[in-house]
Amino acid sequence: MMLTCKIAGGILALACGACQPAPTDHPAAAIAAPTLPDVIASPDIPRPPFTFASADDAFLDEVAHGAFNFMWHSGDKPNTLGMTPDRTSKPEISIAGVGYQLSAIIIGVERGWITREAGEERTLRILRGLAANPANRKAGLFYHFLDPKTAGQPGQAYEHVVSTIDSALFFAGVITSSQYFGGEIQTIGDQLVRDADWTFFRCSTSKNPEDNGFLSLGWQPANLSKPTGDGHVLPYAWVDNGDEHRLVTFLAVCAPEPAHRVDGATYYKLRRTLGKYKDGQPFVWFPWSGAMFVSQFSHCWIDYSAIGPDDPAAFGIPCRSRVDWWENSRRTMEMQRQKAIDHPEKGLSESLWGLTASDVAKGYAVPGLFPTRIDMPGCEVGRDYPKEAGKDNYGDGTIAPYGAGSSIMFDAVKPLESLKYIRSLRETKKLDKLWEDPATGGYGLADAFNLKTGWIAPDHLAIDQGPLLIAIENARTGLIWKTFHAHPFVKAGMERLKLSVNEKLPPAAPK
Repeated sequence: MMLTCKIAGGILALACGACQPAPTDHPAAAIAAPTLPDVIASPDIPRPPFTFASADDAFLDEVAHGAFNFMWHSGDKPNTLGMTPDRTSKPEISIAGVGYQLSAIIIGVERGWITREAGEERTLRILRGLAANPANRKAGLFYHFLDPKTAGQPGQAYEHVVSTIDSALFFAGVITSSQYFGGEIQTIGDQLVRDADWTFFRCSTSKNPEDNGFLSLGWQPANLSKPTGDGHVLPYAWVDNGDEHRLVTFLAVCAPEPAHRVDGATYYKLRRTLGKYKDGQPFVWFPWSGAMFVSQFSHCWIDYSAIGPDDPAAFGIPCRSRVDWWENSRRTMEMQRQKAIDHPEKGLSESLWGLTASDVAKGYAVPGLFPTRIDMPGCEVGRDYPKEAGKDNYGDGTIAPYGAGSSIMFDAVKPLESLKYIRSLRETKKLDKLWEDPATGGYGLADAFNLKTGWIAPDHLAIDQGPLLIAIENARTGLIWKTFHAHPFVKAGMERLKLSVNEKLPPAAPK
């Protein structure tokens, strides 16, 4: 496997191996054999949206406004299509960043930071420009990086790969915009989603060419001058249960064109490796990266907090625990925070935590933390879980605020501790340029910082600021969740997966 995509301007790759076919269906008698712990929340745990104390709510508004300023103003350049750049210092855009931008525009409208007319104009300009250039996609999915003026291919220094995860993040934003604005935005956006042929990206091997496998990470052209010509599907597949894996597969199941659609069983075949930390509760973890974004990205749009536990056995798939994915991410965040408390020598603490992918002083890094694997008796290595186990990487002490900040979707109190600490740093001015005032057009929190060395990231990244903004809004109002799930394509996909969005209690106040 290969973990993509939390990359800002470079070739994707964290850990890789040969592409594996999807597990075949199993006899009904085998389904009941393994007894595995389920990941189900206690009913007394508050779920979002939350109600915050006035001081915290005001600070969250400032943080969100700063992130919005980056997503809105950084792409407002002459002779461009208005797309947010991948990072502040370079003009090229990431199609994933545009997905976050499209949802960010909706938040900006609802918060009164821009007018509806301005949001609609920018969204329409972006979608028209992307739709008008067929050289930016293959089988309906988009290249990872694009030129901001033409929506075509960027310079040679950039990765030229059609990316399933970056396209999925884009389509999630498109679906949300389509539902929110309607009109021509809906016409163009829905057609882009219809054109996405996910089946083209099924991964296969010479040993098992007849198997319909999991979805590949992407496709690469044989000749860069012919971006839609011959090429090959990458031999790396989404086979585990990180957030990127689920979002890609979820949207493939939601595909409105039957010929472009992946069977719902593929979503439940994704491996569910179990683990826990100390005496904590078990949860599913992704063995190839312990970065926090791996438990956050799909939650920006899929309202797992209202879905509850799923049921792989209903699709004839054994060795898959029933999982409430919102609770699973909540437990993951608890482990992350507890390990920070347990390891102050790493520069972490109860109020300074959240290891995730970001810029660091020497480039780009993906630190992360892992639980201890739980035995899965009756399950098969390879088919049900990988033999590899992750190893903790505490990095160099750099913290990206979006890590703990995006965790606000899972807990109304503890993620705020990290933001409160950053607020105290800002107020005491311990780190210069940690904060830029959103009221005067600033981008709010720096993208990353290192308290030990005093380093502040000079760039802001779309795939950091976008999830931070959306997570805060979902925690406060559930706006993006509600809009995404109201779209007919998503409703139909949920039915295919035998999932439903349940009514939730009124917003819960922090404990």
